[in-house]
Amino acid sequence: MNHFSLYPLSESAITLQYGEEIAINRHRELLQLMQQIQDDPFPGFREVSIAFHTLTIFFDPYTVFENVKQSPINYISEWLHKKASWLGNDIPDAKTSATITVASREQLIPVCYEMPFAFDLDTLAAYHGIDPETVISMHTNQTFYVFMVGFTPGFPYMGILPPALDTPRKATPSLQVPAGSVGIAGQQTGIYPFNSPGGWNIIGRTPIKLFDINDNDPCLLKAGDRVRFSRIDRSTFNYLNQYEDS
Repeated sequence: MNHFSLYPLSESAITLQYGEEIAINRHRELLQLMQQIQDDPFPGFREVSIAFHTLTIFFDPYTVFENVKQSPINYISEWLHKKASWLGNDIPDAKTSATITVASREQLIPVCYEMPFAFDLDTLAAYHGIDPETVISMHTNQTFYVFMVGFTPGFPYMGILPPALDTPRKATPSLQVPAGSVGIAGQQTGIYPFNSPGGWNIIGRTPIKLFDINDNDPCLLKAGDRVRFSRIDRSTFNYLNQYEDS
């Protein structure tokens, strides 16, 4: 029985969907599969990206066809189906996955939950019928898992929030969310790496840059990382601040 489905995203991309819910254990399996694909690619492979419950493989159709002399979509669908055959099993196929380890880092992110950084904190707390201090305590007492990075370069989608903090996006998005802002939307928490519009509920701000194009590894966080938030005051934020506009 297959626990996943495949569908072409375009003439040069195929997506594998593994369930529909947000689940850390399944995401870890997809990370294993992504590493497996990167370690043993097919001719014409370009890159693979991961989201909450999907992997998408991008490829050069011309190169694939020149090497296999058949439909690139059909060939890669069969290739990926075999690669992913162990998904959903208790123990991955020893011949393909037993030696694969997924890199995972733990990061401590300082956050100032004071005004003017936490401009949605009171509203979010009132929505749940709790006080702002409880929101902060719940946000700092949990380790969050990074499911994906996207929207803007370096923006991490992290979860899973407890039901008491599960909050819908704002009905009217903010036209300008400052870089470093920490927000909540649904079961997730995230950080805006740049000044941009956004509809997440902002409860604080980190002084640490999430993306620096001048670094060899520009994204601070990657899929599979684990994050804890540490509360800091305004003076500590000012001391650590890596942004120029604060």
